[in-house]
Amino acid sequence: MSYPFHPILPAPGSFNPQRVGPTLLWRSSHELSQKCQVPLDLTVLTLLAGISIVAQGRYALKMPNGAFKPTTVNALGVAGSGDGKTPLVDNVLNPIQEVQREQRREWRGRLDTYQGELEEWRTEEKVLTQAIYRKQTKGGTAESERQSLRELYQRRPEPPREFRLLYEDTTPEALFLGLEKAIPTAALATDEAEVFFKGAMNRARSHINSLWSGGSTVITRATKEDIVLDDARLMLLLMVQPGILQKYMETQGQQARDSGMLARFLVCAPLSIRGQRFYSLNTPTEWKAWEQAEARLTTLARENLVLVHAPDTPREVLEFTPEGAACWVQVANEIEPQMGPGGYFEACPDHGSKLAENVARVAALIHLFEGHEGGITPETVLMAMDICLYYSGHFQQVFMPAPQEEQDAHQLNEWFNELRQFNWRIMRYNDVRQRSPRPLRDKKLLKAALEVLIAHQQVVVFTHHRTRYIDLMPWLGPPDLSML
Repeated sequence: MSYPFHPILPAPGSFNPQRVGPTLLWRSSHELSQKCQVPLDLTVLTLLAGISIVAQGRYALKMPNGAFKPTTVNALGVAGSGDGKTPLVDNVLNPIQEVQREQRREWRGRLDTYQGELEEWRTEEKVLTQAIYRKQTKGGTAESERQSLRELYQRRPEPPREFRLLYEDTTPEALFLGLEKAIPTAALATDEAEVFFKGAMNRARSHINSLWSGGSTVITRATKEDIVLDDARLMLLLMVQPGILQKYMETQGQQARDSGMLARFLVCAPLSIRGQRFYSLNTPTEWKAWEQAEARLTTLARENLVLVHAPDTPREVLEFTPEGAACWVQVANEIEPQMGPGGYFEACPDHGSKLAENVARVAALIHLFEGHEGGITPETVLMAMDICLYYSGHFQQVFMPAPQEEQDAHQLNEWFNELRQFNWRIMRYNDVRQRSPRPLRDKKLLKAALEVLIAHQQVVVFTHHRTRYIDLMPWLGPPDLSML
């Protein structure tokens, strides 16, 4: 069966919900969105991040070109205070934290046993070293004791590995040391990413990029042994307020873009639903799809337990079916020219260059979460494409915002649209200054925004009897001025 060729790439920011509608990902995200009173698009991204956390340590992805890639997906949610970031993240991470808490109790028991064994080992070491010292002071060789000491060092107890998938407020050294000494997969997940953007973790961009790509990295320390990470996995789930991200972009944004760190993120900056959230006595108390999703996250989290005792356990490889591979190749080939002049990604080639790989990774996560057998199909690739291209629109909205006057013009026109619904056509200029959205009541900002709308033929400004007016529907022809 050959995959039919026709253009399939949607415009960034557009979305076709019919394709993902039947999936557990979509159904459970709908329920979680209602449960937490959070926008659906932010819920889908957060759940995808949760799947990545539990999948990346045990699964790898074989790309159609034969390369092996992690199933890691970095997620950045941009939402204001009170928009529900904390309950959303708590719900998604709770199944993982439950497994982690359970394993922490067991780890503490193993740690106590280890401390006892280590004390016994040190006592034996002390006895042998003293015996060697006594024989040497008497002119002997103590060869048998030396051999016993060498064998003892080979039997030195190893500290038990901690099962830790989640880190929140941490330093780069503590996080990378955890990947080396605990289990070689983890997530930096926080609903208040100010710590990340203002702290030392942000300066570890090169190491973060290497781990996202599936490469090795070495963290050099001045007074301690280097931390060497071979084939470890690290993903980021960051929720940040718009103001904090804006300040970060003003000071370090260009460095982060140049390093490629931000280009690797799936980004969601949803419209706030504050003022639209209402509780009802008829609200469901059972969330069946979300309960299935929680169970699936728990199952996938438990698959990582093998890494506590065997951190080098090979990962299971997810592959595409031949048709799925052909579908992904078409997606990649349609993305590539969009990085050229006039394309969707002309101004953000860093983002465009990572987009096709993110589509493949999201397809792998959907395939795994839904419990599909066999290879990744074209239908799953198309779901991943829709999701990634939707978040691509958000990436450009956040990191490539339109000029201020165009943003203000959009906001002003949205307000005008509300008035147009009631056939409100003519307004006095001064009334607009007094009643428009508060940021636009500034004289200069309003003038600049109106100039943009005038250029787009959305409004006309005119003077009648020495009073300035704004025509909100100039396409209807000259207005009747007799009533002014």
